[in-house]
Amino acid sequence: MTDLQARPLPDIVTALPGPKARAHIEFDHAWTSPSLPRAYPIVPVRGLGCAIEDIDGNVFLDFAAGIAVNSTGHSHPAIVKAIQEQAAEMDFAPPFQMGHPKAFELAERVAAIAPKGMNRVFFTNSGSESVETALKMAIAYHRVRGE
Repeated sequence: MTDLQARPLPDIVTALPGPKARAHIEFDHAWTSPSLPRAYPIVPVRGLGCAIEDIDGNVFLDFAAGIAVNSTGHSHPAIVKAIQEQAAEMDFAPPFQMGHPKAFELAERVAAIAPKGMNRVFFTNSGSESVETALKMAIAYHRVRGE
């Protein structure tokens, strides 16, 4: 990874998409549903911080590192360590199906920084569930107030 860290951003070494990326894109089109289009003709194979390297050796500045989750970038040593430590204990325990001590601790920490009066946490599985829950809560709030 250190060689990736030393390279300039961006560092384009082939025409885009490169020959290996083109082959993988064709393979992707042959086997995956067109209902999930790819935003960019890039086939990334590794990343570090805000840099990603594609299968042809091109390096890009990744403005979407962690999209749909959180923007932590790629391969940050502290995040890699935390993932390894947690995976050694238990890979996944969905807080909406069963309790997990880390989820309880996270709920307490989130509630502690939330606006006054918002002292409960509701974990969701996706952004759409979060939006749907927020709308339901707003409707319920207005019904309780008689509005």
